[in-house]
Amino acid sequence: MLMNNKNLRLLLPVVAAVALAVVVTGYGRRTETPAPAVPVSQDKPLLKIGYLPITHATALVMAHQERGGAFANFDMEVVKFGSWPELTEALFAGHIDGAVMLFELALAGRQRGIPLQAVALGHRDGNVMVARPEIAAVADLSGRRVAIPSRFSVHHILLYKALQNAGLSLADVEIVEMAPPDMMAALAGGEIAAYLVAEPFGAVAEVQGVGKILLPSQEIWENSTCCVLALREEVLRDHPEAATELTIALLAAGEAAEADPQKAVAVSRQYFGHAEDILLPGLARTTFRELAPTVQEFAEHQQYLLDLGVLTEPVALEELINEELAKER
Repeated sequence: MLMNNKNLRLLLPVVAAVALAVVVTGYGRRTETPAPAVPVSQDKPLLKIGYLPITHATALVMAHQERGGAFANFDMEVVKFGSWPELTEALFAGHIDGAVMLFELALAGRQRGIPLQAVALGHRDGNVMVARPEIAAVADLSGRRVAIPSRFSVHHILLYKALQNAGLSLADVEIVEMAPPDMMAALAGGEIAAYLVAEPFGAVAEVQGVGKILLPSQEIWENSTCCVLALREEVLRDHPEAATELTIALLAAGEAAEADPQKAVAVSRQYFGHAEDILLPGLARTTFRELAPTVQEFAEHQQYLLDLGVLTEPVALEELINEELAKER
């Protein structure tokens, strides 16, 4: 069911708030090599799945490349977007059938009645705290400015937990919301002392000598969740075999990425356009095992958002998190 224009207009401010300054200018403007062509069969549905060219979408593009987009029960086209607002608007309006997207965006959509279900995780970990060279520990951030992409994100939770572990609170730092490319420039110029971000923007900072990895996310919140594969409910209703096959393929591709990082780099370069020296360290800090979603795990995630005051009321996670498809594997 597509959204009408009125509902879409009402939701767009929510999307903007959720994704404020989230890589509007920086998550991959171009690719060095075009993604493989997508076969189209008259006998199978074509599912369009959106992604941003970041390490969090590695399992998706590996699943696509493994079969050249041709699956037993469907054909898949992967659609690259330049920003979370762009991707989210397309998914919420029904222009694409699914996406690897921030859990918080799927949560916001479900809260507004968008028919989405999260059928798998895209990854685990894969976020980093990057700091200026003189910052030796998280405690050194007291009284300093720290950037995150959005307050409505796992990066906000990671900052909260990192500060708490260091005996500080969010009140001890000045939080600014900033796009990742701006984060690197601000760090180099001394405007901020640190930032939290998704890979490969940690690896980019390292390679360019702008900053250092103060903490990978697994040292803050081990096995933390971030992006999910969200599908519109009409896909599950009208093409249940395709939804199940896609879910299982993503889980298998995640295991393949975990087992062979060099292959993951070779494949993802075709879709992301980043160089190997950027992708490899970013992938090393990202895991792709245990991608089956659970309501219990995301309940903890949602509770942090409630505690931080960025979510005003809980969402019925049983309606958003679909645990069943992953069990078919």
